[in-house]
Amino acid sequence: MIAPPRISRLELVAAGVTLFMLAEAFMPRLLAPPSTGIPGDVPESTLLRFLWLPFYGLIGLGLILVARQSWRAVLRSPWLVMLALLAIASTAWSIDPELSFRRGIAVLATTLMGVYLAARFDWITALRLLAAVWLALMLASFIAGIVAPGFAVMSEVHPGAWMGGWGEKNALGGHAARAAFLFAFLGWRDPAHRRAWLAGLFVALALVLLSRSATSLLGAMLGLGIIAGAWWMLKGRRHALALLWAGVAGLGLLVLVYAVAPGVLLGLIGKDETLTGRTDIWVELAAAIDQKPVLGYGYLAFWGLDSEPRYWLEKAVAWDAPSGHNGWLDLAISLGLVGVVIFAIEVTATAWRGVGLAVRSPAGVFAVGFLAQFLLFAMSESIILAQNSILWATFAFVSAKLALGSEVARDQSLTPQSTAPSVGATNTAPASTARWASSSIKPNGAP
Repeated sequence: MIAPPRISRLELVAAGVTLFMLAEAFMPRLLAPPSTGIPGDVPESTLLRFLWLPFYGLIGLGLILVARQSWRAVLRSPWLVMLALLAIASTAWSIDPELSFRRGIAVLATTLMGVYLAARFDWITALRLLAAVWLALMLASFIAGIVAPGFAVMSEVHPGAWMGGWGEKNALGGHAARAAFLFAFLGWRDPAHRRAWLAGLFVALALVLLSRSATSLLGAMLGLGIIAGAWWMLKGRRHALALLWAGVAGLGLLVLVYAVAPGVLLGLIGKDETLTGRTDIWVELAAAIDQKPVLGYGYLAFWGLDSEPRYWLEKAVAWDAPSGHNGWLDLAISLGLVGVVIFAIEVTATAWRGVGLAVRSPAGVFAVGFLAQFLLFAMSESIILAQNSILWATFAFVSAKLALGSEVARDQSLTPQSTAPSVGATNTAPASTARWASSSIKPNGAP
């Protein structure tokens, strides 16, 4: 068994504070200059821009501490870092070179934060660290909604919807849905801190409801459903096959209903057939992508406040849109089809590794659930290759951790060796399932 790395409290605090900054909650709004008047578009603060520099330095120091492991992770998931480097390279053809270069550096640092987490921490330590940050953010947002509703509750566009420490209700709802999945997973697999994670789950789900975000509610249900499905499948092959059949049948029914009567299905989640105007933006974005299909307009340059293409798009849709509200389209508008293909390869490889690990370890269930939520939210949010984003850093962590395949196989933090029988299915569960079911989350080397 590999001895666990010795990690000081100072390093844990530094990593936690960096993740808190990457969540972009509270600070961007508290330090922001006057509003642009665009919902969800928090103006960039010059002070905050310089405040990021020491955190980029901390990420660099962290990578130096685990240089060998970090290099292995990069070599085994080259598409991940290649995408961030392409964002910097887009300066050469960007319609706003200074903006693309500056934000390209930021997205590279965000990506490398995920690589550092994967190289430095075992699964349980990293997930506990992420959960601790999310618990603090969820509690702060909940308290802010009660004691400072003028700050944390929307009064325009969506009056009464909570936005917490973020600039818009969907941001709070999305983060709360993803936090709920993480809390539920740790509540299931981390008995040592179960009460804290279950309390966090309650608060996160409450914030999903208070945000009034339909997509976030779907995301939370998806994450919790994956955990429930994994628990159910541990009962044995018959239960697993029954769940698989039910899942395929249910998905087929949803596709059929959407094909025949999309309005009925969308009405159940409070959406119209334009998805609250998103489809209008997507049509205009597709036309803009046709103008620069291969390499795009440069990383995030299209959405610059002084961008001429953005001006004409907003005139066409009669809406001041801060983004394309679709991660794939925004990636195409930034880095063209080259960027889309690179990310498609990366996410496919990550999903393949995650599914492979899921049959052997609870860590794989987290990876699959996280990716499922990520891809769901990417359909309506610009979260792919997002700069200074805890979500993109987490994606990079999951990708890099799964890419370290041999190291994951020896990481006992989630899968200590055991030959105990599977819960409730002694005669039907295979040996690998029995080891998976009996595993508990422990630090490396724990008895």
